[in-house]
Amino acid sequence: MCPKERWAAGAPALIVFVWLGASCLSSVTTAALFVGEGTKWKSWSSSSGVYPSNTWDKVTAVLEEAKKNATFPGCVAAVGNESGLIYTQPLGSFTYGDPDPVSHTNPPMTPDTMFDLASLTKVLATTTASMILYQRGHLDLDMKVSDPELLGPDFARNGKEAITVRNLLLHNAGFPPDPKPNYWDVAFGCPQTAQYYPKEDFSCQAMIYAALLNQSLQYSPGTKYIYSDLSMITMMHVVGTLARDHGYVEPSDLNVECVHHQPNSSHSLPYLTQCYYEAFVRRRVAEYLGLQQLLFLPPRSPTWALTAPTWNDTVYRHQVMQGFVSDGNSYALGGISGHAGLFSRASDIHTLLHHLMFASSTDLWINSTTVHTFTTVWPCTVYNTSQSSRALGWDTNNYHVKSTDERLCGALSSETFTHTGYTGTQVCCDPVGKVITILLTNRCYKTDSIHTKELIALTRRLFNDAVVQVLH
Repeated sequence: MCPKERWAAGAPALIVFVWLGASCLSSVTTAALFVGEGTKWKSWSSSSGVYPSNTWDKVTAVLEEAKKNATFPGCVAAVGNESGLIYTQPLGSFTYGDPDPVSHTNPPMTPDTMFDLASLTKVLATTTASMILYQRGHLDLDMKVSDPELLGPDFARNGKEAITVRNLLLHNAGFPPDPKPNYWDVAFGCPQTAQYYPKEDFSCQAMIYAALLNQSLQYSPGTKYIYSDLSMITMMHVVGTLARDHGYVEPSDLNVECVHHQPNSSHSLPYLTQCYYEAFVRRRVAEYLGLQQLLFLPPRSPTWALTAPTWNDTVYRHQVMQGFVSDGNSYALGGISGHAGLFSRASDIHTLLHHLMFASSTDLWINSTTVHTFTTVWPCTVYNTSQSSRALGWDTNNYHVKSTDERLCGALSSETFTHTGYTGTQVCCDPVGKVITILLTNRCYKTDSIHTKELIALTRRLFNDAVVQVLH
């Protein structure tokens, strides 16, 4: 038997462990095994919070080598511990020398450079929002998504009736990786796709929501891990539904563009839960934590000029993308989605991660028990490590599941929770070493390629290895 989460409405989440033999090791036990191997897994910190000027030379050297090898034109890297940020390093520039589309110059990277976070949206926005609702007793991980309290029986079409919230967060709901055809594909039929320069708007909201309800599965729910954007697009609507129905978001909070084509009386339309999701993330995550630059739909002025460009889309949008989301399906959704669309800078990301990593047991926003529930891989059937290294929403650096080459957080501990973004972004949070690492790059500029994917994977490991060496 595996641990089950138990919670009550209005009360912090609790975890009750039941042990039946050695097959179910707790994360605490696992952590202890690694700590016992030597000093490598101690908690790294400087008692004064101040490090000599040359402390970070090894880390910076990894980044400089990556830039030299054209892994990316520029990056912003950061490292933090319980006392706060202890290393921030902008390096390089927005492009490889050509002018960017917005400023028509090639600005240097700065600590405040904004990045298209791509799939970091899944954890920083969607999973964080899910944690808030879970702790308040509104989100039952084992509730079926087709429950009337969530997306309702229409979601059960084409074999989806057994999918639970947990399946979505574990990426074992049975969805294919992406919708077929993609929402941005001409074959799908979004109105803007007929244009050579399609606008990022919400004209396809209803059509995409209907497609999600009719989406078929590749595998039976719970039987196989398939990393799927569809799972987090669905979670967006789950979060939005709960945020609306429990009064966390009022119609007046909604993004005007997201609902501008609907009369005020139609705010209860099911596909507008996308708008309630965005408002919940904005109000209950970004504004609650004072994060001025963690958002969907960054304003053209002045933010676009502060945002690193991504790739040159020669198929769908026919331009180099800067300031609007690079992911095509998120773009077709209007720039707001549970899988991609979030923009931010290193300092704001660190603030969010610091709240999660060092949460207290009594934190009314997200407490340490909730964080543990969502970021831990349990080696038993409920989380099924035979399928993947995933926790809930988060991936992990789990040594029992991943080979050395697969651990993109490198030598950080097996308990590290992490995620990457396609544009070249990564966060790693090591609760054993008590260290947070952030690597933001635009590795896909100007041409996305398999070569830069391989290079960024190597750079991520080397960067985290160097951090461990510095803080050892």
